[in-house]
Amino acid sequence: MLTYKKPIFILSLTLLFIGIFQQITFQKDLTADKRYSLSETSILQLKALDEPVRIDIFLNGKLPGLYRDFWRELNIILNQMQFYSDKLIIQFNNPLEIDSNERAIAEMEGYGMKPEIVIEKKDGQRSESIVFPWMIVNSGNVSERVFLLDKQFGDTERNKITRSIQQIEYLILDGIRRVTLKEKSNLAVLTSHQTSKNIKLADLLQSLKPYYNLASFNLKNHENTPLQSLNNLKRFDALIVSNPNEPFSKKEKYILDQYELYGGGILWMINGIAISRDSLFNNSGKAYGFPLELNLDDYFFVRGIRLNKILVKDLYSAPLVLATGNQNNTQYIPYPWPYFPLHIPESNLIGQSVGPVLTQFASSLDSLENSLNKTVLLKTSAFTKTAGVPVLLLLEEATKKIQPSKYNEPSKILGILAEGTGKSLFLNRVKPFVYNKHQDKGGYKSIIFGDGSIGENQIERGAPLNLGYDKWTSNYYANKQLLINSIHYLTGNQEGLIIRQKKWNFAYLDPQKINSKGIFWKMIIILSPILISLLFGLFIQKGRSKHMMN
Repeated sequence: MLTYKKPIFILSLTLLFIGIFQQITFQKDLTADKRYSLSETSILQLKALDEPVRIDIFLNGKLPGLYRDFWRELNIILNQMQFYSDKLIIQFNNPLEIDSNERAIAEMEGYGMKPEIVIEKKDGQRSESIVFPWMIVNSGNVSERVFLLDKQFGDTERNKITRSIQQIEYLILDGIRRVTLKEKSNLAVLTSHQTSKNIKLADLLQSLKPYYNLASFNLKNHENTPLQSLNNLKRFDALIVSNPNEPFSKKEKYILDQYELYGGGILWMINGIAISRDSLFNNSGKAYGFPLELNLDDYFFVRGIRLNKILVKDLYSAPLVLATGNQNNTQYIPYPWPYFPLHIPESNLIGQSVGPVLTQFASSLDSLENSLNKTVLLKTSAFTKTAGVPVLLLLEEATKKIQPSKYNEPSKILGILAEGTGKSLFLNRVKPFVYNKHQDKGGYKSIIFGDGSIGENQIERGAPLNLGYDKWTSNYYANKQLLINSIHYLTGNQEGLIIRQKKWNFAYLDPQKINSKGIFWKMIIILSPILISLLFGLFIQKGRSKHMMN
């Protein structure tokens, strides 16, 4: 009887344990770099979801080598996110399975999702694959496209995929945030003072729309008194000033001064030198650079910043494309152009994981000693040269050989963050108008770039291109990501910036060693199981022989 009850008891106990463990969900990330552990910011955002969010992934199907790794890591991170929220609905789609390649590509491009053409060479054979590294995040009636690749200038395919894998968590959470954000910060764009034309800021502002309520702001609106302008400006969390070309009056500086002391952030994209690009790039091919007088020297001085009236040249620079030949024989040739410095932002909360940023005819900034904290965001290389004003620029310089020995000046600051508690520009000075709530000191938060065009996109056939895309070289620069990060920082929306800090350690096989020792290791892999089986068989046979002898 006991023999009969024992198996039943063991079976019942086993079923009980299975039932208990099915109710318990437990995960442990054993990777050294915690690559599969979501950040606390991500977890809180996922747990706060109160409506279903659908994510359609189009990176699917038969993928080339590195993209299979990307798909696997993407799938793991999505599973981790579903662990923390039952509101996520994940769907993988392969557009090429639904229709012919031509129709599928045309339809996807119609939705603004261009494919990547991946070329692989293996064993002397060349193969070409089409992949769609895109996803669409939907919540209610709001949809956002998300490009899954973090492309940077000078990338190899492996570097691009590696960095994109590191940014998976940020990209997904940023997409979710864009479709679920209910209360947006207010962002103003200065339209007076001959700032950048709307079409040149179109891509930057379009990219900011999912996060912010955008509005133009005219500091010279004659219908409002200065006091009304100040009160109107205080409704915004931050102000964008892009490429002003007209001096700021004392009243206007007082408005900006008090706006900052009351907690408003300002992103300045500003030139120290005025250069007529139309003159430079027309038939004459020359232009003069003169100091751009904006009457802001004292304003920046109080913030511990000096905008120098010089032109910065750098050996590390983007190319300038010039046309040679006539009509049908025209050729477009890229030449090194030191007036277009190219820099990788500093590794801080704003610049981390941001690729090379293009500046054009930039001026350097000096950090002065005062009570504010300064963080350098962008600077030139150690191979720098400066030109004082007036300066003559000639296009023919691009075709001449560069002399590196002349680029012997130390690195120059081109972008800086100034924040902390500071004093008013108008402390112990006569105020330009009466303001009963005047503050002599308060919290400052400003970001200044010494290039007015850093946020301007190019235009083709009357339509704006992506900010950072150069139509002449087809290069991509990271201007947009740096500026969006800057605005997020100024407005206090820093959750996404924290997620971008995540770093993974990747170990890849060495292709050269694979080629040189590949056959050896293939033979080891093939023969090892056979040898192990033979040895195991001999061991068993020897044991049986001993048993039979006994």
